[in-house]
Amino acid sequence: MMFGTRCLRQCYGLRNPAVPWTHKIHGSHNSRRDFAALCRMRSHGVGHQKYGLRFTHGKGETEGGALSFILLRWTKIAWSNMFGKYLLVTNVVGSGLLMVVGDVIAQEYEYRRGLRHQDRFDTDRMYRMFVAGALQGPLHHYVYNWMDRVMPARTLKNIFKKILIDQLVMSPACIVIFFYSICYLERQTLDATNQELISKFPYVYMLDWMTWPAAQYLNFRYLDTKYRVTFVNVCTAVYNVLMSYMKHDFGVHLPLEEKLVESSEQNLLPQSSTTSPEAQKAV
Repeated sequence: MMFGTRCLRQCYGLRNPAVPWTHKIHGSHNSRRDFAALCRMRSHGVGHQKYGLRFTHGKGETEGGALSFILLRWTKIAWSNMFGKYLLVTNVVGSGLLMVVGDVIAQEYEYRRGLRHQDRFDTDRMYRMFVAGALQGPLHHYVYNWMDRVMPARTLKNIFKKILIDQLVMSPACIVIFFYSICYLERQTLDATNQELISKFPYVYMLDWMTWPAAQYLNFRYLDTKYRVTFVNVCTAVYNVLMSYMKHDFGVHLPLEEKLVESSEQNLLPQSSTTSPEAQKAV
């Protein structure tokens, strides 16, 4: 208010009431010069004040948008750290969490179809799926970085090479890690784990070939290296619904499993044959 009053006095000669009316309106040369000097004196402080308001509220925003501006700023900082300095942690934790997301969808499907007679969600199984997904995170992280470092150009030849490496090396390794880690946490024996892996590996690997080449083409063709594992984890969240379904066998009997069941029943046949004559004699 004081700044405005001083400017008006300098411009219109309000200090001297004897100044003519036309002189008050148009002002003199000295008053205009004094007004410009005062504006220059105040410009430095006003500039800092405007900069402070812009930093706090954003361009064209009021005080009501200060919170959204701060949240946006912190989101950008967190995003740059997640996919920069802490990329390995992001890939490991993201692999585990999205594995859990796929398992939760599978458990919900099982519960709605009446295939589960326990609680709606099995937290122990979710923990096992998280561990299995987190163990695959470092493998994806280092292998994808290595492939992009060795084959940086996004040509069709390099893309197909990466897809072949992913399907012939990464996919079998991830399937083995998946089954052995979960079976170990389920306290299964090594023989039982080997039998389950042998019986289900062909079906899982065939499903893998039907799903991942197209997804990995988009991944290697359009995305940067730091987003590759996150894209794979998002696709894995959908893919793990089927993986979890096949792992925990929700009422589905595979042909190879039937052969294992028949072989186990044949091992039990001599015991049943020895007990049956005694039962007949008792009758």
